[in-house]
Amino acid sequence: MDPALAQYENVFVGRQPILSPHMKTVGYEVLYRDCERGQAVFTDEAVATATVLLNTYLDIGLEQVVGSHLAFLNIPKQFLLERYCEALPKNRVVLEILENVEPTPTVIEALQALSQQGYTIALDDFVYRAQLQPFLEIADIVKIDVLGKSEAQLHREVSQLREYRVRLLAEKVESREAYEICRKLGFYYFQGYFFFRPDIIRGREIPANRGALLELMGKIQDPHIPFHGLVEHIRNDLSLSYKVLRYVNSAYVGLPRRVDSIDRAACMVGIDRIRTWATLIIMSSAQTQAPEILVIALVRAKMCERLGYRLGVNAPEKYFTMGLLSVLDALYESPMEKILDQLPLPEDTREALINGTGEMGLILSCVKAYEEGEWMELKPIQLEPSVIRDFYLEAINWANHFSPMIA
Repeated sequence: MDPALAQYENVFVGRQPILSPHMKTVGYEVLYRDCERGQAVFTDEAVATATVLLNTYLDIGLEQVVGSHLAFLNIPKQFLLERYCEALPKNRVVLEILENVEPTPTVIEALQALSQQGYTIALDDFVYRAQLQPFLEIADIVKIDVLGKSEAQLHREVSQLREYRVRLLAEKVESREAYEICRKLGFYYFQGYFFFRPDIIRGREIPANRGALLELMGKIQDPHIPFHGLVEHIRNDLSLSYKVLRYVNSAYVGLPRRVDSIDRAACMVGIDRIRTWATLIIMSSAQTQAPEILVIALVRAKMCERLGYRLGVNAPEKYFTMGLLSVLDALYESPMEKILDQLPLPEDTREALINGTGEMGLILSCVKAYEEGEWMELKPIQLEPSVIRDFYLEAINWANHFSPMIA
């Protein structure tokens, strides 16, 4: 096997969302890890490694990993000096200069050349030092690790950067409180899973309008509902029926002729697919947080399903539903157990979602681990790294095609 391809077999590919102040996804930091050592491949700054990584980017395709969004890429020093960055599309990437790179004349010259060509430059894990001013005069974005820092500490760090024309990116934002502090201090971008950790108050009631949506979801998810009952529930909600028909008639589904009724749509594509699409549309209607929550739900659902098929489980479609519903607590800002009390789900699905137990819980936990870059926690499912990675990329690709239809 070609050495480059052999190394690619041992590489996990992941991503972490980067959001705007209005909680819109602007890009993803693309993560690469050597699954055998659990370390970043980018730590090896040899030219050979840089070449392998560049080939990996080109082989996978940035769009498969980040869709239409920006790709934030960690760039090692040697990769920068050898001008490999110039092979990357300047309108699709943000080049992150690692914190261990010093502003030597050759490094500054390389960065100036990239900046003049129109590349966006970011400084990763930045901590202010006077010696780093040459970086600040070139950079477009400065990333600051905010985890564990007080508002006063962050205020001091931000004050040191006010004279420079850079946008600030807060990374490792792990709570809504941290997000609000950073936004107040003038940060423009936010990285982390804070939008998955809303203020969940156990005694708080779900608002009536969202409760009605949850009730409708419960009717649609009822495994005992007859065909005509499901069709009737969808047909009675004009917005829901319109969006279901819009998706069924899309080029992505590829039906031979246009469908103009819900019952005919269900006959042609199947009741399970109609149930899935309707559930997704209801979830999108209830969404008041970052739209990225729904994207993650789609990726989780498809990856859970693919892992279920590969592991030979019974009813892998249940694994899809499990992944899809795993974001309901963040979506409704309510404890998962309270939400699931209103949905007629099988007990194993319920236990997996609430406690992470059983075979279903194991797969969901592994999918979440992959999502968050916790690569070493994937060993229990005992699959080749390339298989898990490809399922993840396949799930992203599916979500990229599906998500515009539920907007």
